[in-house]
Amino acid sequence: MTREQLLRTYLEDEIFTENGYLEPGEFDSFEWNDKRRILIIEVLKILIKGEIDKEGKATTVRKANQFISNQL
Repeated sequence: MTREQLLRTYLEDEIFTENGYLEPGEFDSFEWNDKRRILIIEVLKILIKGEIDKEGKATTVRKANQFISNQL
């Protein structure tokens, strides 16, 4: 699976529509390079990229934590 396919698979979860991050069915057209900056989706991208790039889990978690800290 590509990173975009993995992202869309996660975005299918109803939590993203229930909490207003995406409109129903919007996950089908959501692209990796989407210009919107939705914090939870950006963190998900970091985690997917770390998995695809075969980074160590500690490295990926550190990157996600740094990203979140910089956003708050």
